[in-house]
Amino acid sequence: MSGDRAKNRVAAGEVLGAPPQWAKERRAWEGIVGDNEVVYEDHHVVVFHDPVDEEHESARVPGEIRLTLLSKREGVDSLMDLSVADEELSAAILHGIQQAALRLGLQKGGFEVRAHVYPPMQSRPELAFKIRAGKPPKQIAPS
Repeated sequence: MSGDRAKNRVAAGEVLGAPPQWAKERRAWEGIVGDNEVVYEDHHVVVFHDPVDEEHESARVPGEIRLTLLSKREGVDSLMDLSVADEELSAAILHGIQQAALRLGLQKGGFEVRAHVYPPMQSRPELAFKIRAGKPPKQIAPS
């Protein structure tokens, strides 16, 4: 990143008063994916079936699909680290979500995409998006 761009970028530590304190250690994306089934992968992102739920996530229902999209780029710890200068990675994230959804037919029944940002919602310092399908939203009682 050039010096001029760095001056215009606000770091997490400047907003939070200190760098985020991650509950889990940083790992390379290959170590997080492990032997799990990869649904989509390119030079920028990998989307895989994720059998591990974060502590604050709800219990799974039968037939529910949970995927995780990870950025392969080091130094992008959170959604807040992306900027307009990261248009190639941003486009790859969108494309990865779409490709995983299309390959699994998730568009037929709908799906949701979530990004946990900063502790306590985000437990480890890797940019990740969660994709979930097959769990219907709670019914809202009529008012």
